[in-house]
Amino acid sequence: MTSGVSSLWGWGLIWWTPAFLMRTYGLDVGEAGAVLGPIHLVGGIAASLGTAWVLSRPAMRDPRRVLWVLILGVGFTTLPSILAYATHSLWLAKCMLWVFIPAIYFYIGPCMGLLQNLAPHNMRSMFIAWSLLVGNIFNLVVAPQAIGYLSDWFGGGHGDAASLRLALLLLAPAGFWATWHAYRASRTVMSDVKRARGYAPSAPQ
Repeated sequence: MTSGVSSLWGWGLIWWTPAFLMRTYGLDVGEAGAVLGPIHLVGGIAASLGTAWVLSRPAMRDPRRVLWVLILGVGFTTLPSILAYATHSLWLAKCMLWVFIPAIYFYIGPCMGLLQNLAPHNMRSMFIAWSLLVGNIFNLVVAPQAIGYLSDWFGGGHGDAASLRLALLLLAPAGFWATWHAYRASRTVMSDVKRARGYAPSAPQ
């Protein structure tokens, strides 16, 4: 659920961010792409490499610490994700997007790594498949439709800049929801790891 809700929060917001920049600040498609493209390229690569380096440290062998990295990372970047859509300053929105967008790359590695470690060896592909299914339904099906519907509803049948802003601001705090799931997982993860490592399927009768 941490992975799925992070996908709902981060990638769900990103689908409508170009439209938000165009409607709110009068940018055209190329200008909106020029704002977001470098953030995905530079910020996404930096977040992925930085996460890999942090998780390779010996201290990260404890899965609780991995979860606390997720809690701090997703929890902290939820605030910029809210401010990016709340502000009326393009400059401030750009700054907040430079903090928020890399976070949608940051959570993937830790979540997938933990799933692999928690799953019994003969069910790892199933665990990953379910995680990807949940995440893709949340961010490809639920988020775009929900934000579009809410924007139209708030705008009286035709979405505008103000209605889209409000719809995005309703989704942005979902990062705290993902953080709550990571916190709950941190309380039981050690017993889950021990159970997974001690798992042995019964011999066929």
